[in-house]
Amino acid sequence: MTSTPSSRLALPHHDSSSRHVDEPSPSVGDRVTVSVELGDEQVGSAWLRTVRDGEQDWVEGIHDGDHLRFELDCTQTVVNYRFQLDTKAGPRWLTGDGLLDWDPPDTNDFRLLTNGGGPSWITDHVWYQIFPDRFATTGQYRHHAEATGWARLSDWDDPVAHGPDAMTQLYGGDLDGITRQLQHLVDLGVGGVYLTPVFPARSNHRYDVTTFDQVDPILGGDDALVRLSDAARAAGLRLMTDLTLNHTGSHHEWFLAAQADQSCTEANFYHFNDHPSDYESWLGVTSLPKLDHRSDELRRRLYDGPDSVVARYLQAPFDMAGWRIDVANMTGRHGLIDLNHEVAQVTRATVDAVDPERWLVAEHFFDASRDASGDGWHGVMNYAGVTRPIASWLGSFTALEAFMAGPGQPPRDGVQMARTMDAVRASLPWQVTTASMSLLGSHDTARWRTMATSDEAALVGFGLLMSLPGTPAFFYGDEIGLTGSTSEQARCPMPWDPSEWDTRFLDWYRQLVALRTAEVALRTGGFRWVDVGSDAVVFLRETADSRLLIRAARASTGPLDIATAHLGTTEAEPLVNAPPLAARGDHLTVPGDGPAFSVWRLA
Repeated sequence: MTSTPSSRLALPHHDSSSRHVDEPSPSVGDRVTVSVELGDEQVGSAWLRTVRDGEQDWVEGIHDGDHLRFELDCTQTVVNYRFQLDTKAGPRWLTGDGLLDWDPPDTNDFRLLTNGGGPSWITDHVWYQIFPDRFATTGQYRHHAEATGWARLSDWDDPVAHGPDAMTQLYGGDLDGITRQLQHLVDLGVGGVYLTPVFPARSNHRYDVTTFDQVDPILGGDDALVRLSDAARAAGLRLMTDLTLNHTGSHHEWFLAAQADQSCTEANFYHFNDHPSDYESWLGVTSLPKLDHRSDELRRRLYDGPDSVVARYLQAPFDMAGWRIDVANMTGRHGLIDLNHEVAQVTRATVDAVDPERWLVAEHFFDASRDASGDGWHGVMNYAGVTRPIASWLGSFTALEAFMAGPGQPPRDGVQMARTMDAVRASLPWQVTTASMSLLGSHDTARWRTMATSDEAALVGFGLLMSLPGTPAFFYGDEIGLTGSTSEQARCPMPWDPSEWDTRFLDWYRQLVALRTAEVALRTGGFRWVDVGSDAVVFLRETADSRLLIRAARASTGPLDIATAHLGTTEAEPLVNAPPLAARGDHLTVPGDGPAFSVWRLA
């Protein structure tokens, strides 16, 4: 049976993409034109409401065919705005929450940033995350690991350890190994490589850093990072790595000095309750003592100014394309102390002083609206708005219990998934959403293929990842179908024998990465739902010159009729896993097969 979509496309629509804002990254003092697509709504008077110096300001709209246009003066760092429309049913607000017949707070107003937002290139790239110990090895630095006294060396084909040994198991992956395998990334079509930490530590994950002054000799040291950076650049890839501002390791030179002398400068870098052995740490893990950002000297050394760790590795000879900041949601926070926003702003100022085109993205598992207002981190790892909603729709509950501590992510249907995505997207400036890292899994989760209810669902999920607003990233080995039911098991060594690869996954990943790279609508276009159901969702990504129609389904549904008047065309070119759409009178009929992910280009 054919179903007809709801009246979503008939409703007024706006987002802060280039389709509806003529300059989506304005500067202070600019005047920009913003527009509302009216759909079928008959609107009389229309007003744009913005906030200037804490007081509301109103601009009357001009009717222009099936659009309304407004002139918006950008006078603040963050420019809030919404629309009041006089409809037949009465006055309505149009905000990031949609069309409302009640008076909402300003929280989910549309927002523009006048500080540049994320780097101009950021949405053009798909990122590939590498856990350095497990990707590739030359074998030439194992003697450094043997000399540590803590590392338990394993051969590349050994199983991943469980329990306490999991953190000290080393396979000997190194940076020169990554350099040798860059062609694999080029063949995938990705544009960026994100490395988890590369500093010396006493674990394979290296979040318990012992010094920021050098790259871990086990990985090849400073020279190996420079070689990798140079080779990546020559291959057309950007390279970034990982930094923890929340804590160091308990063997870090600063912490050892702090424990040895309560009166030394470094003693003020940490939260001591009873010196030297009682101190605050990350989630009570004593090997990760928490930093106290009230110390000006800590800031100067770590992230404030040209001599800081943050600045050093962004510059020659390392030339990192940016930083991913570990546990950014916790950084600078301890009880009544909350310096999180200040840390973000100061770090951003340091990055911008080196080069405003470097990326600063923060780990954040939860609601990032208070932490990512746009004047600090460019974006966040969008677990809340992408990872968990997709996993809740396409994942099995058993696997999802391993996704996070606690009871896990409850299963949801497509309507609930879409509502979560809408709520998170409305809570953030559009420029923050697009500069945020979208992902299905990482070194902190089970493998996406394991979380998904089936291989078909896993492939649909990757299609969604490549087609939603944001900057997509995936974990090494996902493209060849690696599995793992915990974060430790997910960090398995990359097999380099192609006979062990699932070519169905590899071909799909290559095809979807190529699509994302080729289609401007996927990189920078606006977003709106066409139809949302329990088992299938249909949406548009659109710029002024390019429009894509996308369907993702976890199960078969009935075919869907979409009015050509709402689409503005009767022509749809199949791009990915998509049959020709049949035009029936004034409708296009989208097939209802599933699980499936399909893309069409609209004329």
